[in-house]
Amino acid sequence: MALMRRFLCWYLRTASFVGFIYVVVTASSALLLRALDVAAIGTDFSISRGFNVPWRSHQWQAFLSSDIIVAFCHICIILFSIYMIYNVTQLHFVLYMKNLQYYNYCFIMYTVIEFCFSVFEFSFYGMNTFRREYVVFIWLWWLMRAAGNVVFMFVLHARSTEMEEEMAMELRYSDKKYVHSYA
Repeated sequence: MALMRRFLCWYLRTASFVGFIYVVVTASSALLLRALDVAAIGTDFSISRGFNVPWRSHQWQAFLSSDIIVAFCHICIILFSIYMIYNVTQLHFVLYMKNLQYYNYCFIMYTVIEFCFSVFEFSFYGMNTFRREYVVFIWLWWLMRAAGNVVFMFVLHARSTEMEEEMAMELRYSDKKYVHSYA
């Protein structure tokens, strides 16, 4: 039995479609923030009410590598989400059941990877996290996205379970009068 039958008054198919659009929009904006971070990687600045040292200059390789890895993950999940939007809108659920399971696994890995790199970056800022406005914005943005991603994982799992139940029901009753056109 599925975890839920509906999400925010939507059927799970509609909720998964909206979730894919959510992932495309938020991952694209996170990719933009990563690109801005890469563009500002060489600039040193001092933090008011903070430490009077060049900021991030001794860790620029670590920040650059984390930006590249997470940007690559953003691009992959955006492309996979666009592909899944096509599947959900154009195909019967039988034809994209496995793709949805693979997407769910990739999305879980994406969220864990982003979580690990965000913990690395914000642990570097330490007590200075709340002294720069854009760092606070990025932290709150990441926190909101992480919560939304976890909710979307539950929706995807419920949709996968619902699709498996529908498939089992179709197979159970396929020898009767009704034969599905995709069988």
